This record gives sequence, C-alpha cells and structure tokens, in this order.
Amino acid sequence: MYVDGDWSKKGWKKKFETLIGRDITVKEWKKMRYKSVYVIATKEKVILDFEVTDRLPTIEALIPLFVRIKNRFPEGKIQKIVSDEDKAIIVAVKSVFPEVAHSFCVFHQLKNVSKKYSDEFKYKENIPDNDKLVYDEICKLIHSDTVINSVVCFQNTLKLESNLELSKASHKAISYAKEIFEKNISFLKKEFTPETDNTMEQIFSLIGDIVDKVRSFKTDNGLTNFCCNLFAYFNKLCFRTGKWAVFSPLMRQDSSMDK
Repeated sequence: MYVDGDWSKKGWKKKFETLIGRDITVKEWKKMRYKSVYVIATKEKVILDFEVTDRLPTIEALIPLFVRIKNRFPEGKIQKIVSDEDKAIIVAVKSVFPEVAHSFCVFHQLKNVSKKYSDEFKYKENIPDNDKLVYDEICKLIHSDTVINSVVCFQNTLKLESNLELSKASHKAISYAKEIFEKNISFLKKEFTPETDNTMEQIFSLIGDIVDKVRSFKTDNGLTNFCCNLFAYFNKLCFRTGKWAVFSPLMRQDSSMDK
C-alpha cells in the first residue's frame, strides 16, 4: 500500500475577506488557498481512498484516512506501507498500523541525484569515470537497507571526494548525500526499509495536469467531490502503453489476485 500527498488550490479570496472583515495579503492567501490531497493506492495503482487536508496537515488530520483503510481490510491483508519522509504520515501509520512493515520511498532521492548529473552532462554516458564512481556510490547509499551498509557507502563517498578530481555535479551530489544520510539512517534504525517503486509519482503525474487545469476550487466540498469522481474514473481508465496496456488498475489488481 502506497501513501503520498500533493497540493491543490482551493478558495475564493473575496469570500474569505468578507468573512474575516479585512483584506488578505498575498502571503496569507498563498497559505490559505493551498490544500493537500493525500492518497492511498495499491501497487497496481488502484486508488483506495483519499483525504483533503490543510497544506501541512497534522497527524490527527491523517488518522481518519488510515482508520477507514483499516476498517476495509482484514488484519494481515496489508503487508507493507510505503511513504516518503512525511512525519505526519509516519506517525499516523504507526498509530493505526503498529504491526505493519513501513518502507520509506527513496525514488525522489535517486531522481534528485540523477538530475544533478543530467543538468551538467545531459546523458549518463557523458559522465566522466571519476564522477561515475561517486554517482554509483551515492546510489548504493540510497539503496542501503541496513545501517552498516549505509555507513560504509557514506564513508566511501567521502573518500572519493577527498581523493578524486570531481565535477560540480559530483560536489552537489555529495552535499545532497550528506543531507540525506542522517535522515535515512534514522529510518533504518526504526527498521524501515528503502523502496524505489514510483507508484505515487506516476499517479500524481497522471492526475496533476487535470487538477492544474481546474485551477482553484471554491469550497472544500467541491475539491472533495472532484477528487472522488476523478479517482473513480482513474481506477477504470485503461493503460495505453507498457506491459499492462488495455488493462485498468482495477483489472490489473484482479489479474494479480488470480495468480
């Protein structure tokens, strides 16, 4: 089961100003109008449920979402929950599913490292040998599933930084590795494991353009109803390319369950 959130716009500025009796600054309006839509989906990309929250939700705001999922599935049916490093998600999952394995998604970390090199060299084949060593070692660091492996990869990265002549891309990547190292270690110590599946990235990339076209919702109910209809439609929409072409997420899930 995969969990993530993305932003949407909601609000009617003049209505808010009338309610509070004063003009709203641009900074205030940006904070007020953005809402987050947190989605739970299966590996087959079937969207199970969602919750519309404030831009930066509290733990309490997400717990009802997980409680609904728990009530729908028998105990033991959910084998693993995958999310990013969102603290609200992590604590909410621990509260509702204390016995379920929790993995943290490192897809964005790998994507961020690759981007630093693509910005300078465009293609992976153009990366110089010394820089490839650094790139590979940082990727191993991100994929590390134990504290020991993570520490070893981090130390190897620092040695490469000291001993080799490197590009700006590598120096940026190493700075980023230093930034995420402690964070990943903390998750590994909690017995979380890294996960590279980009299920939620794919879902949000597919629905993001539609949400952007809508621009802004006047009410919370409008945004909720829109998401409900959109996700119901998405679950029945067939993939056009790849292994699962002509299958919808629901058909794909049924096929996986039959095996």
